[in-house]
Amino acid sequence: MNDSNNASILPLLLVIDDDEFFQAQVKLFVEDTYAVTQSLSALPADAQSLLQADTIVLDLNMPGVDGVSFIKTIASLNPKPKLLIASGYDNSIIELARSAAELYGLTQTIVLQKPVSKDQLLEALVALEFSNARITDASAGQVSDNISSNDIIKGSQAGEFLLFYQPQISLKSETVVGIEALVRWDHPQLGRLSPAYFIHSLEDSAEAIEFTLMIADLAIQDTVQMTHKCGFMGKVSINVPPKVLLSESFTDRLCDMLRTRGLAPDRFQCEITERGLESQDPQVSATMARLRMKGIQLSIDDFGVGQSGLSKIKTRAFDEIKIDRSFISDLTSSLDSRSIVESIIHLASLVGMRVVAEGIEDNPTLLLTKRLGVANVQGYYCARPMPKDEFCSWMLNWPGCGKASKAVVG
Repeated sequence: MNDSNNASILPLLLVIDDDEFFQAQVKLFVEDTYAVTQSLSALPADAQSLLQADTIVLDLNMPGVDGVSFIKTIASLNPKPKLLIASGYDNSIIELARSAAELYGLTQTIVLQKPVSKDQLLEALVALEFSNARITDASAGQVSDNISSNDIIKGSQAGEFLLFYQPQISLKSETVVGIEALVRWDHPQLGRLSPAYFIHSLEDSAEAIEFTLMIADLAIQDTVQMTHKCGFMGKVSINVPPKVLLSESFTDRLCDMLRTRGLAPDRFQCEITERGLESQDPQVSATMARLRMKGIQLSIDDFGVGQSGLSKIKTRAFDEIKIDRSFISDLTSSLDSRSIVESIIHLASLVGMRVVAEGIEDNPTLLLTKRLGVANVQGYYCARPMPKDEFCSWMLNWPGCGKASKAVVG
């Protein structure tokens, strides 16, 4: 195959940067993986190039329209490209740009501080490839606007929901100590949807309790089957919306399911987002207390982005802290993120809570989390989310995080 034909089938990487040396450097680094095109500024560019781009590398310090302002233009594209922000600005400025991109809907965004090495660039591009996939014909917001809680309940009654499982790995023993159940909706018109497309329509509705119990029952049944089929003996975690914690019956109904299906309560864990802990309703604390009394474990999910986590650490209400992926994604490049993660680990160790780092996408991040004292990790570098049968096949061949990741990523 000649070079022109080969370039035509490679994904297009668009470099928007006024530094011609950096443009040439990027093209050299990725020539076997991407077809590269360049633009010298963020001025209204060739619209066709933007639309065709799979990934855009964007500098922030640009003549004419600066890179930050141009992020909004990129976010207006459909489908939305993956975005790599590469800049020589201070890390705090780059992080603000990343935050703006994500708020505009560019959920596949990574940042690098210049100068950028070949390894840094390639690792960032791999991480982008394995970040949350996008639906090409509609944004999450557009889809969720057309989905009601009643639609979700009808879908659950029709058996349209299924669970994928992402392993959680102990860095000390390299064993699989848990799995997180991640719901997917096989929508008859829209195809397979991740929770980002529908969960906000449900979380604050009266139907949240029934939906959560349905997911719990699926997870319990699957875990029992995986225990018999591949010897999985870890815990299974599900996400529990704040609304569910206000239910006086949730704990009893969940325990009835565990007893009926034959799964020990200490093998089940409820993940509650830090934002979900902001309610002052006493029923929330009562539900959490009853869950722990029954032996069910509790985890603070997305720790570090809300305002209630520290008070819950003080009360020792949880068994586990899951550090938000926004701190893990740039752990190796951001001193601020590293300081925050170190502080969380120290606080957790003082009260006997285990720490999980989610969003592990590369080997340097994995090694650093281990060095900092993180107990368990979760992320695409070790394993992607899988249906139960695929998880069993994966687990039976599990050789340890470093080796397995090469099979997944490479």
